[in-house]
Amino acid sequence: MPTGTSARARNVILGLALLWLGLGYVNIARGLFHTGPRYRFWSFQHLCYSDVIAMHGDRYLGGGHPRPYLDDQIEYPVLLGLFLWLPHWLPGGAAAHFTVTYLLLALCLLAALLALERIPGARPAWLAATPALALYAGLNWDLFPIALLALAALELSRQRHRAAAAATALGISAKLFPGVLVLPAAGALWGEAAPPGRWRRLVGPALILAAVVLVVNLPFAILAPESWSWFFRFNAGRGAENSAWHALGISRGPLLELLSSGPLLAASAFALLAAARAARRRADAGRAVRLGAALALTVWIATNKVWSPQYALYGFLAGALVAAPWPLFGPLTAVSLIDYWAAFEVRGLRWDPAFRDHVFHPVGLVRTLLWLVLAAWLARELWKVARSPVPVQ
Repeated sequence: MPTGTSARARNVILGLALLWLGLGYVNIARGLFHTGPRYRFWSFQHLCYSDVIAMHGDRYLGGGHPRPYLDDQIEYPVLLGLFLWLPHWLPGGAAAHFTVTYLLLALCLLAALLALERIPGARPAWLAATPALALYAGLNWDLFPIALLALAALELSRQRHRAAAAATALGISAKLFPGVLVLPAAGALWGEAAPPGRWRRLVGPALILAAVVLVVNLPFAILAPESWSWFFRFNAGRGAENSAWHALGISRGPLLELLSSGPLLAASAFALLAAARAARRRADAGRAVRLGAALALTVWIATNKVWSPQYALYGFLAGALVAAPWPLFGPLTAVSLIDYWAAFEVRGLRWDPAFRDHVFHPVGLVRTLLWLVLAAWLARELWKVARSPVPVQ
């Protein structure tokens, strides 16, 4: 348990997070008086939109109980679909559903911050201190996979590779983002072992990762293959939305897919090789793994063909994992707040699309550039760790 200055610092961090969560709840809860068909447009106009309320209205407002994937196509992986569905059984309608969901998401944020606090070299304030939490904590369910990613990173820092694999598998089954840990963690395991034992070190965590993913997903894939696979088909068929590629006029086609997936693949490959090299040279392999995961995560959200405003929370998690420099925190927070306004109020004003794009596109390009600046810092730090001198034996 931290004492002295550390305890005070933790109280400040948790206090800031609770402040943003409280403000976020009060803001979004205004929409509970406007549920139903008019909710989306009203909430756009009043800057209080939440997918939690909107999707409850689409599915459960009339008293129905469609089972996720079996009766209902959901554009999220299985664990997130279940997270969406379970609170609707509570009495109290939309208000109870949103309040309980928001409380669970707040607990997820708390779990993420406590995990980050216990990782040497992390800086949980990067996630807790951003006022973007007030806008995005209740916008979607992303704090759930964020907590699982932070817990997986904590288990890796403790050399509990199988527990980390299980947490990562649960994160992948909630949203794909936690998968950024897989390749750098595998690289570090490979680099740490002597050649005869390298595969043996990888087999155990790999089997657990695969087993957990299968246990969570296979029942739905067998019973409702069309609905279960909708997440993958839906995202594969999407064009550029609110991203830098959209701003540059690259809307669909093979070039878009290459530009969207290529940087992530390159960042992941670099993370794998750098973590393996750091481990082989007995450098700080744990930091190399976190830097590699943060790099892949930041590159992913910056260059993906689709941008949703709450993706910023993954970027702040990336900064928290590796104690990114504070001078980057302010600009990234500012563009995250502007991004929310551009995403919702501009639509609520019903501007002509040709005029609206004069707001969307510059914001998208500036946002992408800023996240890529963080990615460049992460890549440089990762390269430095990978090239660290071999310690004298």
